[in-house]
Amino acid sequence: DTTGTHNSHNSNETEDTTIQPIDPSSMNSSSFQPMSLSQIQLRIKLLLDKLPSALPEVPPDYINPDETIHNNNNQQSSLYHPPIKSFASALQTTIEEYNLLLSLVSSATYQWGVDRSGASQQNLSVMNSELQQCQEVITSVVSGRLSNVLCPAVDVLVGRVEVVKGGNNGGEENGSSSKKRKLDTSSATTTSNNATTDRLLGTTATINSTTTTNEQRINHYTRPLVDPSYVHLCHQIVARNGEMLRYTLATCIHTAQRVIGDYLEAMKKDVGHEANKGGYY
Repeated sequence: DTTGTHNSHNSNETEDTTIQPIDPSSMNSSSFQPMSLSQIQLRIKLLLDKLPSALPEVPPDYINPDETIHNNNNQQSSLYHPPIKSFASALQTTIEEYNLLLSLVSSATYQWGVDRSGASQQNLSVMNSELQQCQEVITSVVSGRLSNVLCPAVDVLVGRVEVVKGGNNGGEENGSSSKKRKLDTSSATTTSNNATTDRLLGTTATINSTTTTNEQRINHYTRPLVDPSYVHLCHQIVARNGEMLRYTLATCIHTAQRVIGDYLEAMKKDVGHEANKGGYY
């Protein structure tokens, strides 16, 4: 009886107290087994121990920058922002592991439709609904605030341009082969009809001469913040609400592992109920 086999397997799952490490040698088609639901529950429960204990200090308000105050803003950023970013990074790391563990629930509870009783299907639907709600709370309340701190919007701009001039490539055997770097400040002038200038390619060629000078333009890019005052405000928000952000994440983690535990208990009752029906079922 396939139904009895699956239900018996679910009913034998007791609450684990020790994490079983993932064996790399089991990652093959002959010996692979999905993680059990009780192991997922334990790993989710232990995520509470990975949450940061220290809360960052709330930075002062951002001041409109000018020549003198801009340095003060830079000092505020270097002093207050790293602890806030470290706190946000720790929360984000926990969220990533939490989401990965929840993605394993469907494989741990898989049964073909006809092999699952009506009560079993209802229990699974309730669990999936509760777990999805926990994920939605984290996404809407916590993740967005963390992303504003960890991945602020930046512009990619050309900071400066270097022009590298190579040696002469022509008939001179002892021509200089060294490269010289300098700013592109010279303007090309035509002294006769025999000289042409290609400004787009950065190469000057002389028709009646046997030498050619090559130029290479090197762009050095910078990534300045699009809105430094908004980034500072996002750091303030995370620091000011750090305790509640951490508590909200901890509540969702605790609720998820509790929901999985309740599902395991419900499956045990469902198996006992099916067994008591006997031949009249």
